[in-house]
Amino acid sequence: MDLSLKSRESIGILVGGLAIALVLSPYPIFYAGVLALSLFIGYEVSKALSFELFYMPPLTFLVSSLSFELGLISALLLSFYAGWKGWSMDGLFKALLICLYAGVLPVFLLSLKEDYSLLKLLVFVWAVDVFSYYVGRRFGKSPLSPRLSPKKTWEGLVGGGVAGTVVMIVFHGFKGFLWSPFLISLALMGDLFKSFIKRHVGIKDFSNVLGEHGGFTDRFDSLLFTAPVYLFLLKF
Repeated sequence: MDLSLKSRESIGILVGGLAIALVLSPYPIFYAGVLALSLFIGYEVSKALSFELFYMPPLTFLVSSLSFELGLISALLLSFYAGWKGWSMDGLFKALLICLYAGVLPVFLLSLKEDYSLLKLLVFVWAVDVFSYYVGRRFGKSPLSPRLSPKKTWEGLVGGGVAGTVVMIVFHGFKGFLWSPFLISLALMGDLFKSFIKRHVGIKDFSNVLGEHGGFTDRFDSLLFTAPVYLFLLKF
């Protein structure tokens, strides 16, 4: 086993253990952890986009956690402020993207804490990610989207999809089987959405704080995209 792969696995286990501990912690600690995640992702994406007002996403998160409706309005108002401050439509749209991505999406994690729902979603996302990586590494020959993610393959997607489907069936039975295509697709879209930003600004990862895994944005992209739909499926 090469050192980079060993390092990746060690960091992955550490991040996974900390995430599980956070999910199982009392709500105030969990809330503080998700707020920190909003701050870290907001900072990473803001830095990548050369946007200075990185404190806007956690402000949006704080308001959204009290009222989702007010959170959306706060994202628009903060974006308007950023655009007005720099007198730039580019600044307005960057602010809106960052506030929605790093400020609004993490709020759905709060709603999934009850009944171990978030823990189940974490296991699902990790299964898709881990099996996509190793199956793609071992058998991958057909590029999935070379322009967005050169190392991602159709073989890896199939491997991750099968693993994710098994996890959903274990947790939710036949409903999980029906849900899995939607959640797997969104996990993929979350990854490609992040990759789209990286390719356009010319970076490999949003940061190197998590070593081979990149930054918090690189690690939690799929979770942010799947959380709203998983919550919707659980309710309806």
